[in-house]
Amino acid sequence: MAANIRRLTLTIAIAFLATSVGVGYWSLVAAAQLNSDPFNPRLIAAVRDRPRGKIVDASGRVLAESAKDQDAYRRRYADRSLAQVVGYGSVKYGASGIEAVYQESLIGQDPSDLIGQWRARYLGERSEPGSVVLGLDPKAQAAAVAALGGRRGAIVALDPKTGRILASVSLPNYDPNALVDPQQQDTAWQQLNDNKDKPLINRVAQGLYPPGSTMKIITAAAALESGFDPTQQIRVDDPYQADKSWGDYYVRSAVGAHGNFDMALAFQRSENIYFAKVGLTIGGAKVAEYAKKFGLGHAPALDLAAAKGQVSNSGSLDRPTLVADTSYGQGELLVSPLQMALVAATIGNKGAQVQPHYATEVRDPAGGVLRTVGGGAGDQIVSAATAAKLTTYLVGAVEAPGAFAFGAKIAGVHVAGKTGTAETPSGSPHGWFVGFAPAEDPVVAVAVIVENAGQGGVDAAPLGAAVMRAVLGK
Repeated sequence: MAANIRRLTLTIAIAFLATSVGVGYWSLVAAAQLNSDPFNPRLIAAVRDRPRGKIVDASGRVLAESAKDQDAYRRRYADRSLAQVVGYGSVKYGASGIEAVYQESLIGQDPSDLIGQWRARYLGERSEPGSVVLGLDPKAQAAAVAALGGRRGAIVALDPKTGRILASVSLPNYDPNALVDPQQQDTAWQQLNDNKDKPLINRVAQGLYPPGSTMKIITAAAALESGFDPTQQIRVDDPYQADKSWGDYYVRSAVGAHGNFDMALAFQRSENIYFAKVGLTIGGAKVAEYAKKFGLGHAPALDLAAAKGQVSNSGSLDRPTLVADTSYGQGELLVSPLQMALVAATIGNKGAQVQPHYATEVRDPAGGVLRTVGGGAGDQIVSAATAAKLTTYLVGAVEAPGAFAFGAKIAGVHVAGKTGTAETPSGSPHGWFVGFAPAEDPVVAVAVIVENAGQGGVDAAPLGAAVMRAVLGK
């Protein structure tokens, strides 16, 4: 009898211990993961059973709110151009975008309100939902939408000092209202997932493309930081091949150039052969090092999902032809528009990196600030002297006679910018522009990609200028 009692006591103790460990794990270790899971049943029920908080832009314009629909609440979305940013909150298909990342805040249980979370979890008391404020500037957003004009691609604008995203457009997009309408949601979901253009993807942060000549900013930064003399004359003769071991690979000049180039002129004319030779001079390891320092191959620390891209398939530049190709933006490079906007922002911010973010504040029901969402300062990627020198070259790339980025000019403002025409196996080249303004003390940095557009100087640079003018009030 005593032995049986001991065994029963031991069994109960083990069961109690296992239960305690399980409860502890799910309550403490995995709580954050469960809370943020867009398919958490508690959060999905909150979409249906009571109104969620509003999502608003920097001006207070309502982008998402809840409305009573018969016996349940349904989300309403006001701006289709922000579909991939604001996302959707669906009873059947979960949530995405800001709706998913800030779910707790939108049901009145923001992580900063520990007492409110405790009362909701253990007492079943429901706080009124507050709101999530995005940093989007409605004028900049409208300008970006108009500039892209329905073409496939993306435009992003951000504050180079704070990382606040001012505009974000990804096309094609979709109607999030269809995904929360019980009558349409199944058909809409099927159509979106079958669409070869992937409209659910936020091309700003998740689209990956070869950067073309916008990569020359990084190659030049790596060279300057390595002691390279930007005033030295480098001979350019089209086509260029270092030696016969390159086989049938040649670097081509966009204008069939023959002559001497320094760095300033190479930026103005976007000379591929010059930058290929610079990359070979400083070496593939140095080019790869600075590409990674600028964030290529790493996902930006964004509050929404972001792709990391790559410097190369292996992560290194281990052969001369790949070094040459990568140095002017081709090779195996893959980047997102957000990553390239951050490259421009880093140069404009005196070489210091910023952390991008869509949201700026979470507010309580009375409008008080529960917490501030900020990007914060990042690492010093290049010296302020290097950033200043690159800024001069980038202004020349816009303003100098014959400069390729002439389409980014803004009257009365010095614009620093770089175009790119990126070859792609998917058809005609993509058109790129990255830049910032005013060059002396920038308040906006942009990246533009127009898929299969042809030329960055003609197709992308004017779009960047339009968005910068909106931010600058020009």
